[in-house]
Amino acid sequence: MKTAEEVKDIVEHLLEGSDLFFVDIHMGKNNVIELFIDSPQGVDISTCSRISRELEARLDREKEDFELTVSSAGIGYPFKVPGQYLKNIGKKVSVKLVDASRLEGILQSYTPTEIVLACEEKRPIEGKKKKELIKVEKRISLEQVKEIKDIVSF
Repeated sequence: MKTAEEVKDIVEHLLEGSDLFFVDIHMGKNNVIELFIDSPQGVDISTCSRISRELEARLDREKEDFELTVSSAGIGYPFKVPGQYLKNIGKKVSVKLVDASRLEGILQSYTPTEIVLACEEKRPIEGKKKKELIKVEKRISLEQVKEIKDIVSF
């Protein structure tokens, strides 16, 4: 069976020229391949089916049998690649930091080294007894981020 890196290379070649991008691959026991893709507009089932058929045609089932699943790295899937961060700029996200603390806010920007998150914090206001919620921008180094996911609110 091909390695995860070899399958990833095939998938990235299949996605060239489209707005789709590779997110992740899991290769399990008994040749179970789970492939996750995404795009700025999201991924529908017909796109997953098409990519599955194209990938299956490039893998040799005669040589070794396998199970293949192609799906969208959808809601609640942790961000793994820059495309996911860029897709979610302006949207609400949950950030788990390496120190186990959590933040929620609107993802304002992304660079390969940091994100900027617009959050609300309770802070003391001069001349007032109670802390009040104020909007703050937090620059967070990606080295501090353990996991980041999108939040869907209805």
